[in-house]
Amino acid sequence: MKIQFRLYLNKIEAKFYNGGDKLKRKIQTYEIVLYIFVLAVVLVGLLMPKTGPLVMIDEICDILAVWTVCIYVIVRIIQSREQFQGSVKAVRMLVIAVCVVIGVLFARSTALDLVSGPETALLTDIQVSSSQAHTGIFSLHYYLTGTDSQGERVRLEISGDDYTRLSGSSNVTVEYYRHTGRIARYL
Repeated sequence: MKIQFRLYLNKIEAKFYNGGDKLKRKIQTYEIVLYIFVLAVVLVGLLMPKTGPLVMIDEICDILAVWTVCIYVIVRIIQSREQFQGSVKAVRMLVIAVCVVIGVLFARSTALDLVSGPETALLTDIQVSSSQAHTGIFSLHYYLTGTDSQGERVRLEISGDDYTRLSGSSNVTVEYYRHTGRIARYL
């Protein structure tokens, strides 16, 4: 039993070391470029304003980061050419399906807003609030909540400056994206 296990380990080591350095360099270069891309997209998303005409770029940056990670996971699963048992293949297919579902869920609201465009609404009985998220440095979020002309409560994400400016106001007219809850401009 020990001899068979050792032979199996030797076989794996031979696969890894025979020509593995060339493959290893390609994967590292590809992964480094991918990491830099994801970090650049996240950084651009962090620098985008919370309100204004560029809010959809922030949403698109979020989608790009999520889809890049999902596609990377899917490609790594597909590229693995080893023979697996049926249960492992089922788990791999489940992981691929979960990645696709996550990507679609993240992109759905933004896609709907890009298709429908911004809406204009007079919000009355407005309130501004802040919320501490579960993440670290960039975790303070500001929100504007108000009632539109149909009596529906609308909650929109705003910037810290808007939070200060709108505190104490009773109504505001905004052009906003319904599904993502982002304000394109104040009217």
